[in-house]
Amino acid sequence: MRDRLKNLSVSFVLLSVLYVLLGLVLLIWPATVMDALCYLTGGILLLYGVISIVGFCREEMRTAGSFLTLLLGIVAAAVGAVLLFQPTLFQSILTVILGLYILIDGLLNLKRAMELRRMEHMGWTLYLILSLITVVLGLVVVFRPMLAGTALVRLIGISLLYSGVADLWTLFQLSRWTKEYRKIHPVEVDPVDPE
Repeated sequence: MRDRLKNLSVSFVLLSVLYVLLGLVLLIWPATVMDALCYLTGGILLLYGVISIVGFCREEMRTAGSFLTLLLGIVAAAVGAVLLFQPTLFQSILTVILGLYILIDGLLNLKRAMELRRMEHMGWTLYLILSLITVVLGLVVVFRPMLAGTALVRLIGISLLYSGVADLWTLFQLSRWTKEYRKIHPVEVDPVDPE
């Protein structure tokens, strides 16, 4: 059990570091990242669509599954072409998706803040404030996707950067508090690893 918790902590730290790195990239190169993402996704979808359509045309015996493949190929090719020739549409959709992700992360942080409060941790109010800021940033990104492109991407970058740093700070505080708690309240049998 202790190993599983340790693996979860490592995964949490890695995810938080990934937030920080992605936030920095979006903050420093917002237009380049969004354009590259649009063209890459559009190219992949268009290629998949064309291959599916050509495969259907070459097929001797057509089944219900092959018609579904043709339909998916046509949709993928159409979406890929739109992404290649209208990248701003994709950018606004991606912005809303990232905003929702930031909002959900902020709500999870609120839950963690309440857990810190329940454990009577002294810094829970600061974490609550930081969590509320994350929720507000997520709401702004979700409900204002038509803000200026690079400014919004930078806002997403700042939000991800902040979220990653806040998550790392919380993990550090929880780890420190747990160690202090175990020093004050020693137990004969560790409830996490009862072997």
